[in-house]
Amino acid sequence: MRIDRSDDGDERPHAADAPEMRRAEAARDADSNPHLAGEDAGHGPESGSALRVERALEHRANVDAVNRAYAIDQGYARVQEIEEKTVTPAMRRIEAEDPDRTLIGLENRLKGRQRIEEKVTHDVQKKGLSAEEAFADMKDAIRYTFRYPEDKYTAGVPADAQRLKDEGAEFVDSRNTWTSEQYKGINSWWRESDSGQLFEVQFHTQASFDAKQETHAAYERLRTLPDDTAEVRELRAYQREVNAKVPIPPEAPDIVIT
Repeated sequence: MRIDRSDDGDERPHAADAPEMRRAEAARDADSNPHLAGEDAGHGPESGSALRVERALEHRANVDAVNRAYAIDQGYARVQEIEEKTVTPAMRRIEAEDPDRTLIGLENRLKGRQRIEEKVTHDVQKKGLSAEEAFADMKDAIRYTFRYPEDKYTAGVPADAQRLKDEGAEFVDSRNTWTSEQYKGINSWWRESDSGQLFEVQFHTQASFDAKQETHAAYERLRTLPDDTAEVRELRAYQREVNAKVPIPPEAPDIVIT
């Protein structure tokens, strides 16, 4: 049972908790004397049994929440260490090999703690994964963006993909969306060889990156909405309008990372 601490440090049970105390005492009495089950609370034996089940489930839920929070804290610390000591230094070395493009948005290279917690909690509760499995399945806990001049894009992306491999990163997957009406660019996913941690690398021009930033709020909103609503149609129309203005670098839709 929760004990509230008042402003003056008094740790006596809050008055609002008194009925809960009586119910708890009744449940303990019922455990020791089945004939009294539920009687002190003014109910029959079935209610006493239901109360014990409810409390057991509540206790289990609290224990699960505490364990999950601990696992998330540990997982986040691990991801942060991999980012700081391994992946970002490798990305900096790759960046130094070509002055024609640059890494941008490095302040966002580590996904926010709250967003990671939301994603892990969702995967644990909805997909039945452990917190460790949810972290392993998260593609963008660590993420980077290369920005190229339009005339350097088509040659630059494959060159940097090869540099990633030369640094020991394992290619996992990529998505070329230069023909999409909703989002322009190339997203790719890699695995750090020693830890097995996934990370994301995006390849943009200045125009495609600006469009991504401009439509980010719409993208986040679309993630929360059911399909085929008026708001969804409006948001997608807005994304199409913004991305229609993005120049497509020569042969960019044909780039394939393997």
